[in-house]
Amino acid sequence: MFRTTEEKQEILSRLEPTRVYENVISDDLLNKLISFYESSDKTYKSTGPVTVEYMPYSGIYEHKHDPWWLELDSIITDKIGDHGLFATNFFEVTQPHIIHNDDSINKKPRLHKTVVVPIKISKPTKFAVFDQCYLEGPIKGRHGSTLKADKPKYYNDNLLDNSVLEYYTGRDFDKQVWADNFTHQPYIRYHGLSIESIVTWNPGDIIIFDTARLHCAVDFKSQGIEKKLGYSVFTQLEK
Repeated sequence: MFRTTEEKQEILSRLEPTRVYENVISDDLLNKLISFYESSDKTYKSTGPVTVEYMPYSGIYEHKHDPWWLELDSIITDKIGDHGLFATNFFEVTQPHIIHNDDSINKKPRLHKTVVVPIKISKPTKFAVFDQCYLEGPIKGRHGSTLKADKPKYYNDNLLDNSVLEYYTGRDFDKQVWADNFTHQPYIRYHGLSIESIVTWNPGDIIIFDTARLHCAVDFKSQGIEKKLGYSVFTQLEK
């Protein structure tokens, strides 16, 4: 078992509604984030995203506290209180993220909040958070799939059965909600899921949601959006 029953219940007991704070990231800070991303060494994942990992706190991945990070972390702390980190990364994508969670293979973080900072996009899009949670490590939701052995995988395991999720409903997903938002993924993958929030993904805002929850992008390609650049901060409560 990745986490004990007690560890899981402690995380689940702290679930809260997703929050969006509008216009809290200045144009100057957005430009600093873009500059850092563009000047950094990048990882080109076999699954599509281009990422830059950044770990500003102490430990094996210690990174200097860049001024842009101190400015951003001050905003985050104001919204979620004191926190630790188990990862952060910039991501540039040309395809919408599929259903997944945010967790660590090597650690068992006391999951707190994920903070998504939209940085660059041609026009606003949407972002979805589900009621369901998975606390046995990082996964991508591929309910109902029969995967080929050579299916690309970078980090997350493939979850082929949603029935193991916390708060699994066992019911069909709302087909109209799927058609309006999630046509980049097969309808079957949403079986047993329910929407916690669908919020706007817009530079200048930040999105804060429980790291334990499953989430995904909407089909921004259907909006004529070619790509988007964002930054995710994965926080934990200290022991």
